[in-house]
Order: sequence, then structure tokens, then C-alpha cells
Amino acid sequence: MNETISSFFERLGFKLRNNRNSWGAASNRAILLRTWDDDLRNFNSEVIVFKNDQIPSRARRPGSIERKSHLRSIWQGGIAAYTAIVETQSVGENGARSLGKFSAERVVPIERLIEDGDEILAVLGKPVEVERLAEHMQWYKVEANGDLLPEMLSGPERGSSGGWTDDELKATVASYSEMMQFDADGTPYVKAHYYRELSKRFGRVEGAFERRMQNISYLLESQGLERLPGLKPQRNVGANVQPRLEGFLDGAFGELTTPLRFAEELGDTAGVIEGAKKQVTVNAYERDSTAKRRCIKRWGCTCAACGFDFYKVYGDLGKGFIHVHHLKPIHTLGGSYLLDPENDLRPVCPNCHSMLHRKKEVLSIEDLRNILAREREN
Repeated sequence: MNETISSFFERLGFKLRNNRNSWGAASNRAILLRTWDDDLRNFNSEVIVFKNDQIPSRARRPGSIERKSHLRSIWQGGIAAYTAIVETQSVGENGARSLGKFSAERVVPIERLIEDGDEILAVLGKPVEVERLAEHMQWYKVEANGDLLPEMLSGPERGSSGGWTDDELKATVASYSEMMQFDADGTPYVKAHYYRELSKRFGRVEGAFERRMQNISYLLESQGLERLPGLKPQRNVGANVQPRLEGFLDGAFGELTTPLRFAEELGDTAGVIEGAKKQVTVNAYERDSTAKRRCIKRWGCTCAACGFDFYKVYGDLGKGFIHVHHLKPIHTLGGSYLLDPENDLRPVCPNCHSMLHRKKEVLSIEDLRNILAREREN
């Protein structure tokens, strides 16, 4: 007796949520889709994985909604994705196709997705034998798509009324924040545990939450803030998601326009206590309000790294504007410590400030000066 497509998926570890309605399944940070042989294009190197159906009743079908959720995850990249290509046995009057034969010995890797008019195509790789699939999944990842998410893939998905809900974003930020606190305290934690728990709670694939946390890393790093190690920044946040995500991050890390790790406003007593903590979602450092002024009084408003002076370039608009930089990162000091603004802080322009914090290990101002000097000579 021939194996059914449902049992084939289950045998490979991708149990369909619904044997009748599901067009694919997610498991262990990988996705397996079902596609049709008559949707193959370009000498069988591409296959249609989604069509922008204009019939509202079809667009709201569970299979279509779940397919869009899977494709959003694939579009972001960083996960393994494959397809089992099925022959079309017949096509009904309503356009519905019935399942025919398929290969139970191999699946085809998806290299990346492309948008073509009102269709989404998957670029296909070399077929993988089923017996090698587990090994292949350990190292294979879909190429991240640098373009914005296609409009046809937006909209409702299982467990939400329209894309990412506020509850999902809040929970993702809270998990990210908790891991950052554990990391700062030296407490062991497992990122995969958080992805798994969020997946169980909201019904998305685990990889979707990992990529959303990579978006958080991007938003933090773009503002010069420290991010969680191991979560490489990914910028495809989404026009609808980004402002909401930034709002939740503000509550957890303080306003993103005033970077958490940048001592912008601190006191002018002989010594300033920096590190007294208040509980938000994670611990944010309270800061006295005049230390920046003391730093500027001592060192001026010229960037200590590149020499840029906002007043010389922008006139009165730029007068007195500069960031200040901790010579020793706050997170390395621990607990409350006595800050000496004249000696512990230096004025730097926003560009240099971002470059100083670009790597996991904060660069010294002298190191950045040497990089600038070397690049100017080339």
C-alpha cells in the first residue's frame, strides 16, 4: 500500500496540524511544505508556493492562513525549509486539486523565496534523500530575504487577528529581557527553551520567535545599546511591527532615543552613583542628571575619536550636542559604583559611539582612532 502524504510528513517528523487542510508543517526549527508538480517553473528550478487569491473565502481558509505563516518564517531566513512535490491527479470545477503520486525517498531544499507579481516562488536546491534529511537539517539554512515582506503574506494567521499580536511581542520582549538579565548575572540559560515555550503559548514555529528576537537585537544595536550575545541582528522588522516593538522595548530598556548604555545625563556632585537599580521588565540603570555636563565641561563637545564638531557643521542647531561614552562598559562593573564624569566619560559623536559598541567587546577610543587613521590612508 502506498504511503499517504500525511503519514510521509509524520514519518519525517513534520506532523500536519490537519490532514485535510494543512499544506505544510513546522518542526524543530524547520519547515516542510507540500507543493504541486504543475506549479514548477523555470525548468523545475522554482515552484509556486503561494498565489495571491482574490477570493476572500479561499484567503481565509486554514490552509492558506497556515501557509502564509510558514512562508513568513522562511522569508526571514535562518531556518531549514524543504518541499515535497506532489503530482496533480485531477483538478475539480472549483479549482481544487486532488493528490497524486510523490517521491517518498527525497525532499527538495528551498534556497530562498522570491516575489513575482501575485505569486511567491521558492528557488529549489538539489534533492535530499530522506535518510540524510536529519543530518542535512543540522547545517542547512534558507537564505534571508533582504526585501520587505510581501504584502500578500501579511494578514491573519493561526492564533492572531492580524499578524503579530501585542501579546506575542510583549512576551518576546519579556523573554529577551530576562535572558539579558541572566547573561549579565552569569546565570545559565537556554535560548531554545524560550523559543519552545513561546511557540507552545502562541502556536508559531520556534524559529519565528528566534528571528523576532534578532529583530530586537537589531533595534537595540542600531541605537548603540548592548544586545544579547548569540542573537545576530536582523533588520527585517516589518512596518507594522517595528513601532509596536519599539514601544514595548521602551518599557523594558528605557527610551530607545536615549540609549541605555550611554550615560547622557548624570550628576555634578564630586562622585556620582551609577548602578542604583529600579525594576522595570529588566533592571535599568538610574542616572543622575548632570554628569554629561561635567564631562563636556572637562572635554568639550568635539568627538574624542574623529574630531567632529556639530557646532562647526550645523551652527547654532548643533551647539552643545554630543553623546558621552563610558570608557568602561557599565555591565563590566557590577553593582553600584562611583562614577567620576571627568575621568570615566568622553564626548563622542553618535556615529563613533555606535562603532565603539559595534562588536561584542567594546572598542577603546584609541582603537577607533587607529581604525580611522588607517582607513584615511587607504
